[in-house]
Amino acid sequence: MGKKFILLLIVLLLVMFPGILVGQASIKKVVLDERTIKDPLKSWSITFTEPVNKGTIKEQNFYIIDGNQKQLKTKLKLSADESKVTITPETSYKVGVQYYLYIKGNVKSGNNAFLNEHTVLPFKLASAENSKKVSNEQTKNDNRQDSTNTSKVDPKPSTTQKPDKKETHLMSTQALRHSHFVEITVKVSDQVTKVKAGSDEFEYKGNNEFVLYKPDQKKGEKLSIKGYSLTNKVLETKEIMIP
Repeated sequence: MGKKFILLLIVLLLVMFPGILVGQASIKKVVLDERTIKDPLKSWSITFTEPVNKGTIKEQNFYIIDGNQKQLKTKLKLSADESKVTITPETSYKVGVQYYLYIKGNVKSGNNAFLNEHTVLPFKLASAENSKKVSNEQTKNDNRQDSTNTSKVDPKPSTTQKPDKKETHLMSTQALRHSHFVEITVKVSDQVTKVKAGSDEFEYKGNNEFVLYKPDQKKGEKLSIKGYSLTNKVLETKEIMIP
């Protein structure tokens, strides 16, 4: 079938790995979870595992539309090694408007191998008020945690007092296998502001949930997940098994 041609869509640290179909592009479509962004002129980078056919770097294959199917004016840029495409809007996104980033299956590698999926990423621009509210809440939660850690200790503790139960910060984890990648979702406490698995950082979805897309994860493989506070302190580590 030839060498695999895979794309890595990076949204903060979001990663997707569709497979390949040699000879023609498939119409199969993969729609990812919606993202909320803060930058009104956010660029999106799509990185492939090998150089891209320059003839397929065009607006018909990499584009952004709004909820009314109107295509935004964008600029496409190919990296020096020809393996990364960056799409940048020429005008600012609007608050409250639904947008969709499309990477079509018509994109080919230098060896003329097509992607076998159209990939769609829905996203919206957060209002300044909502962005500030989230930041303030995270700061307040972290300050409250630090205050708790430095509180005075009872000079005469009871000898029968039991140690405090360890607080849970990684409330729940879920790993869902797709055709070419594993989607890992973590629900966290208010004190957690960052989640990582090794060097891979999860993306914040909202409502105290983080998500990470991992390729090439074998069934039964164990993955260590860590939750961090605003001061980069590890609050909890949890191990999950890949389905």
